[in-house]
Amino acid sequence: MGWVSIAASAAFVLLVLAIVVLRKKGQEHQEQRFSAVDFAANIALAVYLLVLAYAVVLCKDAITAAEADSAAESETLTELYWTLAPIPEAAPLKVQIRQYTNQSITLDWPMMSNDTLSPLPGRTLDELRAALHRLRPAEPAHENLRQEALSRAADLSHARALRADDAATRLEDIFMISMALSGALVIALPWTLGIRPTFATVVSDAIRVTVVVVGVVFVQLSSHPYSGFNAVEPTAFEVAVQQFDRIDRQLAPPQS
Repeated sequence: MGWVSIAASAAFVLLVLAIVVLRKKGQEHQEQRFSAVDFAANIALAVYLLVLAYAVVLCKDAITAAEADSAAESETLTELYWTLAPIPEAAPLKVQIRQYTNQSITLDWPMMSNDTLSPLPGRTLDELRAALHRLRPAEPAHENLRQEALSRAADLSHARALRADDAATRLEDIFMISMALSGALVIALPWTLGIRPTFATVVSDAIRVTVVVVGVVFVQLSSHPYSGFNAVEPTAFEVAVQQFDRIDRQLAPPQS
């Protein structure tokens, strides 16, 4: 991240140099003055676009990772349910799996936009793992399924920890600061020339302001995986609930 700070500092230094040049040149060297300001503005624009592009990539990567982790957790839930389904004594544990899944949807997701998870689903998961340790299947053949379920429950706990990390992930402040500084230079530097406004200059100013504002707003709204217009939704968990119902139907004893 250090190069971002260097780039922002370079843009600020260029602004200072441009001001010094303007003061030394004076009004009699108007052409050189325009050239110096134009050069500084172009450098500031390059810095702004560079930081913007990198910030967009980081935001997209964070959202993609959060989606993948959410999908992996829901898949683990489904596989855990499949593993316990043939064990008659595991019926209460299947209820706990459903409870954890629903709590993740209704309790975790509203809180993840604020960088945290609800403690209640975590307690439900701990109770599920404890119940798995206490489970004693009547059929010896089901003991292997219990051991597999213990492994999947550990994977589920790890997946929840990853989701907590994703919820706490935000774009570092240095990016927004760098974009704000370089964007301000892009907008303000041409105004230091004191040129009388014309239609062409007004259009140019409007374009610069629009580019800067849209970029900053877009990054701000994409800076967190679980908030903004690209927020990760609990769709994978909702699909898992549907899978639970399908598993129960498939393994239901045939009606006589």
